Amino acid sequence: MTLPPDLDIFSAGRDALAKARALFDGRAFFASARRLGADGSWSGPAQADWCLADEDVVRIRGGLPAAREAGVNTVVCSLDGALAPEVLAAGLRCLLGVPLLGDEGADQRHRRFDQLARVVDRLAGIDGVMPAPTAEPQGLATLVFFAACRQAAGRAHLVADLAAFGHKLGQLCLSFGADGILGPIVVRRGLRLGEHASSSDLTRDEAAELLRASGFLPCERLPDGGILAL
Repeated sequence: MTLPPDLDIFSAGRDALAKARALFDGRAFFASARRLGADGSWSGPAQADWCLADEDVVRIRGGLPAAREAGVNTVVCSLDGALAPEVLAAGLRCLLGVPLLGDEGADQRHRRFDQLARVVDRLAGIDGVMPAPTAEPQGLATLVFFAACRQAAGRAHLVADLAAFGHKLGQLCLSFGADGILGPIVVRRGLRLGEHASSSDLTRDEAAELLRASGFLPCERLPDGGILAL
């Protein structure tokens, strides 16, 4: 993703952050998540509340009934697919995955943001929008992408996947329009030593502090759909 030379990145961030705070009364949200792979294995905490599968994995694993039987309760749907209405009708959480491409032009990107706005407007029951890098996350380009998604996503939550972006970039996304984080959030974790040195796990307290440090009131999204302010 090439940034326009005249782009004011800081203004884009300020506008997106102000919109996120206004939409959700200064709150931001976290939830523990794990993800189902195409081979049927899970990555992430075994006790995670949000059990995600991408749309293509749902199809590979035999469709929504089979995914539910495997423990999936949240499906990351594509903007182009027809699966999102089926996911909502089945009573599952629906996130819209918006690909962050590295080689697209401005016109293509604008068309996708227009499409995102239309889909969000049509599917009132979606749980949120989740930008998804198709390659290595790209620093400033990722942040600008989040800011643009915030403007296109209406009242939908905008979620940063810590498993994809890491803690530092994921937290920065909260200053560019994101109002939620998903990732390997656990009750307690081991010290980052030895085999755990590269662990990406966060405790609930660490996740709350990450949101608080970004200027939000931290809230946990509970399995029953409730919200717990911390």
